[in-house]
This record gives sequence, structure tokens and C-alpha cells, in this order.
Amino acid sequence: MTCFGSFEEEFAFWQDTPIAGINATVASNFTDSKEVEDFYATLEHTDMKMSMYSKRCEWGPVGPYLQYIGTSSTVRDLVALGDKIVGPGQPINYWGFSYGSILGFNFVNSA
Repeated sequence: MTCFGSFEEEFAFWQDTPIAGINATVASNFTDSKEVEDFYATLEHTDMKMSMYSKRCEWGPVGPYLQYIGTSSTVRDLVALGDKIVGPGQPINYWGFSYGSILGFNFVNSA
């Protein structure tokens, strides 16, 4: 599921973005002051577009499921899995890196 009813609808939504899509990569290291200026000039429009995207998702087909997406929900799922696998309140081994470190921190502090 997505926030749009069709690919065409999604394409039309992103059509007026200041660069070729919000997630476009810039082949630059931002050492040119004109490139930096151009980048900052897109921020207000990008913020507005991302707010509209957020509302669209909230109102769209995925809206009812958004409460189950995120770090807190993932940690709740991990706690439930740990309770089922090793028993409620039992210590478990957890190893994570990058985002997994954040999950681990929240997991350890969820007791």
C-alpha cells in the first residue's frame, strides 16, 4: 500500500518539485556557493511538499496503519517476540548497529 491510488497520481504529486524528485541526489559536494544557494532555495517548497505528503498518507489507504510504524512499534514487537521466545521478563541477547542501535537502546529501556 502507498499514500496514492495509482502510479500516475503519485507522479503528478511530485511533478512540481524543485529538483527531479524530493529524493534526487545532487552530484556535488556543495563547494560551489551557487549550488549551496540553489539548494537552500528549494527548502521552503520541499518542506511544504513533505507536509502535504504526510497529510496525504494520513488521509490515504495507509492512514489507519501509520500508528503501527516507527521505532516504538518495532520495539513493542521485539518485546512481544522476546516474551514468546524466551519467556516474559527473561534476558535476551540483542545485537544491532546503525538504526539497530537505536532499537536496542529503546528495547533495553522498555522494561
